[in-house]
Amino acid sequence: MRRANGEGTVFKMKGNRRRPYVARTTAGKNEKGFQTYNWIGYFATKKEAVAALEAYNRKPYDTRATLQEIFDQWAASDLLDLREGSQKIYKSAWKHLLPLAPMKMADLRLNDLQGIVSPLNKSVGNSVKVLMSHLFGYAVRHEVITADRFQLVQFVKVSQDRGNVVERRVFTPEEIARVTDPVVLVLLYTGLRASELLSLEADDIHLAERWLYVRQSKTAAGVRVVPIAEKIVPCFDALPVRMTYQKLNYIIGHLYGHRPHDTRHTFISRMADLGVDERITKAIVGHAGSGVTETVYTHLDLRPLLDAVNRL
Repeated sequence: MRRANGEGTVFKMKGNRRRPYVARTTAGKNEKGFQTYNWIGYFATKKEAVAALEAYNRKPYDTRATLQEIFDQWAASDLLDLREGSQKIYKSAWKHLLPLAPMKMADLRLNDLQGIVSPLNKSVGNSVKVLMSHLFGYAVRHEVITADRFQLVQFVKVSQDRGNVVERRVFTPEEIARVTDPVVLVLLYTGLRASELLSLEADDIHLAERWLYVRQSKTAAGVRVVPIAEKIVPCFDALPVRMTYQKLNYIIGHLYGHRPHDTRHTFISRMADLGVDERITKAIVGHAGSGVTETVYTHLDLRPLLDAVNRL
């Protein structure tokens, strides 16, 4: 049945999405005359979207909603569309906002927000501030607060103190010479993140052609082809079938006095010491902005990458 004017609409977005159906209502027009909307949420099925829209029309969002209520609603919709790593960061950041959780969104003041962020170091403070932006943006879209209140977050100042940043230490040549564990050797000669190595499947490793494929990474640039140096080819047959990050952390710390990410830092440092083009190193380790044509770095033409890692 066709809805009456002003009751909103449900439509499906293009692409392969986990929650492709959108429910929204019209909110009027902005100063330029363009239509604006109240975004009810994103849903896995059309039925869910229609139900949410009907619920909204029966009882629009309460402008007296608390920060806790907004977080719960946001976490049940928008948060689920983010990468797993981002979800963990925002869930952790929310713990810092708990003192404000019982307060109404409309009652929050800059001093309240600043009081939460001021004691935090730069990294954590930025995460909390970004979470604030998400929650205030969600509240604006759902007419819990007026649009001008979103600007409060922009005035929150984050400390420039980096806090207790973990120092990265490279393996010395003598330390590398003493490494016998196949997992650690693979990390030292590929520049893989520990999580990337642990997520590799047998089908991702192509020893005959000397390359492996990272299909799961923390960044888009991290999905890539990585060359396998001749020195570590035998290591892949000796890799354990199962290994946890905790076990890997213990091995690297107990046997070699390092942290897992030190292996990646070591790889990058060694490539720089050898004078390898920075763009090639970035392509191997999956850093954004390599500036190198992607077609050069496929399994059809690995020579520049293999030449680089075989110099180690």
